Amino acid sequence: MQDHEMTDIEIIQDREEKYGPPKECFETWATICAALDKYAHESPWENKAHLYALKMAALKMVRSVWNPYTDDNYADGRNYFSIAHLCSRDATAQPPKAGEDV
Repeated sequence: MQDHEMTDIEIIQDREEKYGPPKECFETWATICAALDKYAHESPWENKAHLYALKMAALKMVRSVWNPYTDDNYADGRNYFSIAHLCSRDATAQPPKAGEDV
């Protein structure tokens, strides 16, 4: 059955088989994202687009922990890292100024 033929509950149940319990999955991801936010905020290279692409890669990692046999997590994770790499070249990421601590 395709997604458009399923109820919301059926979709959640289908995804739970692949990705684990949604509440626990997203709580775990939120914890990782909060740690990334804190760490990025302390960096002189903070770059929101780069950070959010990394967060999406982290979601794929969380899902893979639950079910290492869902192959699309690996392809998606690689793609999110590639997107993060592209975003790292964004002009909004500023290097530290001369004399600033890194």
